[in-house]
Amino acid sequence: MSRLSRLLRLLPLACASVAAACAPARDAGLRPTVILVSIDGWRWDYAQKYPAPHVTRLVERGVSAPLIPSFPSKTFPNHYTIVTGLYPGHHGIVANSILDTATGRRLTLSNRAEVQDPMWWGGEPIWVAAERAGQATAAVFWPGSEAPILGVRPRYWHPYDGTMPGEARVDRILELLDLPAAERPTFSTLYFSDVDTAGHESGPESEEVRAAVSRVDGHLGRLLLGLEQRRIADRVNVVLVSDHGMAEAAPDRVVVLDDYLALDGVDVVELNPTLGLVPRAGREDEVYRALAGAHPRLEVYRRAESPPHWRYRDHPRVPEVVGVVHEGWQLLRRSTLAGQRSRGRRAHVGVHGYDPLHAPTMRGLFVAAGPAFKAGVAVPAFENVHLYNALALILGVTPARNDGDPKLARALLR
Repeated sequence: MSRLSRLLRLLPLACASVAAACAPARDAGLRPTVILVSIDGWRWDYAQKYPAPHVTRLVERGVSAPLIPSFPSKTFPNHYTIVTGLYPGHHGIVANSILDTATGRRLTLSNRAEVQDPMWWGGEPIWVAAERAGQATAAVFWPGSEAPILGVRPRYWHPYDGTMPGEARVDRILELLDLPAAERPTFSTLYFSDVDTAGHESGPESEEVRAAVSRVDGHLGRLLLGLEQRRIADRVNVVLVSDHGMAEAAPDRVVVLDDYLALDGVDVVELNPTLGLVPRAGREDEVYRALAGAHPRLEVYRRAESPPHWRYRDHPRVPEVVGVVHEGWQLLRRSTLAGQRSRGRRAHVGVHGYDPLHAPTMRGLFVAAGPAFKAGVAVPAFENVHLYNALALILGVTPARNDGDPKLARALLR
């Protein structure tokens, strides 16, 4: 072996030694700290299906379980449930697309003005509780974090920017941990959409999902390395979650809504695989009767008669007629289906939103490691409403009213 070759092989070890020597001194004043990381659309079994060494490392160090989403198993409702401990039917983010009939206003993921309006966001997110207790918090990114809920935002927050590289998101959190103790966040959020996007476009069994899993696992590795370099890896609690899983839907498994219902005079607020309809006044019964029993794979209910386990009856933003198709099916307008076929979209795709009680593929990810959590323990699947109380216990803040069980939360902790 040449002298140059030996030097090149030794270079990584030398760099590592320099990094360790130059690392900051161990911070004796670090308060109980949580970094909550969401990997959107990560199904509970992805770490067994696809290589994810950094997720696996956290599983071995901490406590893990399949995480059961709330209905509907969609992005905005479940992210906000995780940080409030309230079911969507209680906190008011009842879907990804919402009509507030009292005001006529609509909330969608892309409507930035509405996303930043506190009118939509009920409950008290954990960052509000922490800020009120005198702690600093940060969000890069999280649904709800852009609005001054109860007059409070995270001290460090960013409008959602899907183009921000994952490495830059991680580095922002690490930069904040380098701040003086009084300014350093005790609670931070990170969000990655790669896995969800790949799942929608190519299906959960695809090479695209495998690549997205590897990419996001790399971002997690960057975060863990940053904590190690700061000599705080054993004192920061890292909590990985996903909002929902993903099911594969074949192109021939489609219920066409307007095959059974004339849509004039009906506001289709939410569609696929869930259904949310606001009929013109006086048409509610007509619309319900047209769809009830119309297709064996479509379940339709009046709001007041929806399944009790949905907890979806109380909030006025829940549409008058609601429903969902069975796992693996889609619910589309005829025009949408025709458009897909004209573009040659015949491959299987990924869909989420199904009833979590009847669709195991909707289960997501929960892994937590750090000084507050049990180590090397797998617990049975549990609902995501219970995480809020665990976060409050770790941070030492008083939890707001919520739907979680404090006993279950304590069972995750040392």
